[in-house]
Amino acid sequence: MKLSKLINFLENKFPLYLAEDWDNVGLLVGRRDSKIKEVLLSLDLTESVIDKAIELGANLIITHHPIIFKPLRNITSDTLIGRKIIKLIENGISVYSMHTNLDSSKSGLNDFLGEDILRFKDGKILEHLEKNEREYGIGRVYKLDETITLEKLLEMLKEKLVLDSITFVKAKEIKDIKKVALVSGSGASYWRKAKKAGATVLITGDVKYHEAMDAREENFTIIDIGHFESEHIFSNLIEELLKKEFEINITTFNDGPVFEKI
Repeated sequence: MKLSKLINFLENKFPLYLAEDWDNVGLLVGRRDSKIKEVLLSLDLTESVIDKAIELGANLIITHHPIIFKPLRNITSDTLIGRKIIKLIENGISVYSMHTNLDSSKSGLNDFLGEDILRFKDGKILEHLEKNEREYGIGRVYKLDETITLEKLLEMLKEKLVLDSITFVKAKEIKDIKKVALVSGSGASYWRKAKKAGATVLITGDVKYHEAMDAREENFTIIDIGHFESEHIFSNLIEELLKKEFEINITTFNDGPVFEKI
């Protein structure tokens, strides 16, 4: 199968124009006319991931986080990114990345996390956008069938996401929860939008100290499930879609999470 056929399928579902302006998505390394025999899915493109692709004989790596964000002045073995790109090209491995276009699309990563993994229902877009008559946007807001305590919500998240622990900042006057907001990855900056939308809790990752302090003072709860922990399921979503459409070998390999706990 040609890479261009796979790209056309993915970009029909998750168009590149839905990505944030600062983002860099799509085919980042490789030839569109190359023949794809095996695909490796990974959240990030570390050297260990490239080595795994070489070991498997995979000639396409699909990642969530792009390997290239800013323009490169050179590609040499003197830098980490240079070594990665050289190794990819030398081994005939293409790289395709789906980042914020996947996050914000209908049936994308936020919907998959909220509905398929956490089993919330009927999510509404938190920051609603529209382009080319296509509705999309960052984050989702869910109205629960029944109210739930913060403690029960935390236990549910630990169970469904297989987490040993969760960091959270609790509103000073926490009540039973009826509406929750969700932003995968690093989304703590959206907590005010979540509160305005009627949510009493935002589930996200990478919460910073001052964001947490402000939220607590304004009586809002933020649950930090971790950046990696909220997004590594990207591979589950993409594998499910590709296997329905193509007969192709797919392997998932994540070199993470980065942070360790004791």
